[in-house]
Amino acid sequence: MNEPTNVAEDHRARRTALITGASSGFGALFAERCAGDGFDVVLVARSVEPMEELAERIRRRNDVEVTVIGHDLSHAGAAASLMTTLAARGLRVDALVNNAGFSTYGPFAEADEHATSAMLMVNVVGMTELARACLPPMLERHWGRVLLLGSVGSFSAAPMTAAYAATKAYVLSLGLALHEELEGTGVTVTTLCPGPTATGFQNRAGMHDSALLRSGLDSAEHVVDAGYAAMKKGTPYLVTGTTSKLFAFGSRFLPRTMTAHIAGRAQRRV
Repeated sequence: MNEPTNVAEDHRARRTALITGASSGFGALFAERCAGDGFDVVLVARSVEPMEELAERIRRRNDVEVTVIGHDLSHAGAAASLMTTLAARGLRVDALVNNAGFSTYGPFAEADEHATSAMLMVNVVGMTELARACLPPMLERHWGRVLLLGSVGSFSAAPMTAAYAATKAYVLSLGLALHEELEGTGVTVTTLCPGPTATGFQNRAGMHDSALLRSGLDSAEHVVDAGYAAMKKGTPYLVTGTTSKLFAFGSRFLPRTMTAHIAGRAQRRV
């Protein structure tokens, strides 16, 4: 059966997309993209006010339902409590955009311990638990889309963002494994691996003095458009940005110590 042009078309029920980290950046853009394609959307992030503003914009432009949930995924059990909230509101998840995540910047030995632990909870534990919770109902319905947010850092160790790159290597590994496990089920998992992008992510990570920012940033809109199309088609993974594509491809052939050195040079303080 051909997939409808509007991926949320379904004569049996409207489909709903859950987007984490939806208060800004990629998350907000993915929410708008999903709504434009006919999905009802559930916006999840810590900051409620920007999501309420986003929800109003989406409602003005699209005939969809928008739900805003303020939720912090950096705590143990956060994914389970979010799923409880969704169930209490009668919300199902047909598409999961597992976008929430953040980075710290600087030597690992100097990193704030609490920030590092919170990053691991959001980037790895919360992301994994949400995917695990959402997949069984998708499999029962024989349809579902999951997008995991990786990074060009998924392909190499990265000095100055050591723990962050390690979390993104995990995301890509998990995503590719799930894509294979789910083949033929009607449920797909896509891992989006963008390079440096103009989302404000780098400033929040304290990377204002990183050499990486001098090489230019990709457009967030371009990344989201490409990522959404890949999710819609069920593409296993996608790297965006010419330099990032070259690095990801080259990392297959170079020694790991060399790619780590290259990444470290790219992210050094200037």
